[in-house]
Amino acid sequence: MAEETLNEKHQAASDWVLGALFGALVIGSGVALAYDFRSLSQQQESFDAGLPSRVDFGPGRSPGNDDQVRRYDPRSAPSRRSDQPVVLPGFEGDPDVAISSSITFHRGEAGSASAVGRIDPGSYVAFEDFVTANPDLESLTLHSPGGSVRDAIAMAELIREQGIDTVVARHGYCASSCPLAFSGGVERSAPDPVWFGVHQVFTSDAEIGTLQDGMAGAQHISSQAQQLLVDMGVDPRAWIYAMATPKEQLYLFTQDELGELDWVTDG
Repeated sequence: MAEETLNEKHQAASDWVLGALFGALVIGSGVALAYDFRSLSQQQESFDAGLPSRVDFGPGRSPGNDDQVRRYDPRSAPSRRSDQPVVLPGFEGDPDVAISSSITFHRGEAGSASAVGRIDPGSYVAFEDFVTANPDLESLTLHSPGGSVRDAIAMAELIREQGIDTVVARHGYCASSCPLAFSGGVERSAPDPVWFGVHQVFTSDAEIGTLQDGMAGAQHISSQAQQLLVDMGVDPRAWIYAMATPKEQLYLFTQDELGELDWVTDG
């Protein structure tokens, strides 16, 4: 009888422990779900206000360590207040409207120029023609969502060959392959606040062929991008962020990272 009572006590204790563990699990799951829901709600609020690439900089603010990965839309630029203009030498019009079209080049004063819009296949040829027509260029200000990596690499090489400095204007945007073109500058400047980001290299559907061909092509282009950074004096570790970020997203560098990785020369 005593043994039976003891067993019943052990069973009751075991049931209590299991019940407590189950309760803790339920509570923990509830907390985790609440946290996830809160995080998703916060993300959705920012998305509802516009694509994340349209989120306002805020006064004097670049992306911080807590919000460096954003969704990427090659057709839009970060939204800004009316008191946060992007100054682009020689360019007239709305830079954020122009950014959704093929890149155009504009001559400013005192050897300055700007490049505004998508870097498409063939953009290098247009840039080469512009440089040929303006051999005294000293600086090029970029405002671009990027695009063709091959063209961006070729642009960077010509920029370096011609001894041109590169700039991303304050409140400006340089994303995807644009930082590769920017890397060609002899001197490189991206004053705070600025959106400057990268993501994985990818091949368009028309170019893929087999999946293996597409992967091999993307890896080859990515290796060329890394070699370009080495040649231009940018820390090749910078491309790790590109390789780790899906093509639908953008990793945005902080001002500290731009300096530490030698994306800029005045940091």
